[in-house]
Amino acid sequence: MVVKLASLKADLEREEKGDWIEFPDWPGVWFNVSSLHLPAFQAARDALYQRFGRTYRKKPVPKDVLSVEMGKLLNKHILHGWRGLDLAYTPEVAEATLSDPAYRNVVGAIEFCAAKVSDVEIEFEEDAAKN
Repeated sequence: MVVKLASLKADLEREEKGDWIEFPDWPGVWFNVSSLHLPAFQAARDALYQRFGRTYRKKPVPKDVLSVEMGKLLNKHILHGWRGLDLAYTPEVAEATLSDPAYRNVVGAIEFCAAKVSDVEIEFEEDAAKN
């Protein structure tokens, strides 16, 4: 069998606009997220790391500082909504949640779902010209 090349093509529109992805560890919890491949997110993340490099030089970035800033970036570029949590989604509630290091599990869930938006359905076909 061989892989169909066309089945590996990313759905760039879905990655940009986002989609509802269920987080498998929390039944009934869904996040509307864009892909981590979103150019605006990647540019903002890269700029953040450059700023951290100038600030901290060769020292590690403190985890609480990194988690606050990454939470803000995820809220601004990746997360568009949630369902199944006791608090209704608003950008303000999301920013407060994602920039609080104690909610690292929520940040991880959003990152997981944002990675899933980029998944493709790999298709195979029989290799007609077997070597």
